[in-house]
Amino acid sequence: VWRRWVAETVADSRASGGYAVIVDKAKHKLYLIKAGSVLHTYNCELGYNAGHQKMFSGDGATPEGKYRISAYRPRGSRYYKALNINYPNDTDRKRFSDNKAKGIISQRARIGGLIEIHGHGGQGKDWTEGCVALTNNEMDHLMKDVSNGTPVTI
Repeated sequence: VWRRWVAETVADSRASGGYAVIVDKAKHKLYLIKAGSVLHTYNCELGYNAGHQKMFSGDGATPEGKYRISAYRPRGSRYYKALNINYPNDTDRKRFSDNKAKGIISQRARIGGLIEIHGHGGQGKDWTEGCVALTNNEMDHLMKDVSNGTPVTI
């Protein structure tokens, strides 16, 4: 599924000539795409439980799916600058509901939110609550090219 998401994101970027962001959790890389081609590659840090799909608030996992930047925050983030993504989306809500119904997660669990691409990265380890962290300089660079609505595939 992940490869299909990436292929769709790259194809959409190529067709529109626009920007997109792809996060490869396994490689700890964030790729800035423009017009279907990789423009920049950044090392990134993820949630402290990065090897898993996000299931609920507080699990330390970085979500996997197709998202969009939903808020552009040049100031005011706990972690330097930030780009919020629209987690949870409809797919995340359905997975969460299904997992609750199957007893995979507690009935008291909450789905969570406030997943960002943010600064204060460069620590050399996965440490966030589920966000994607870049160095502050890399955030400055990334924020020059992306805006609200930019596709983000994780």
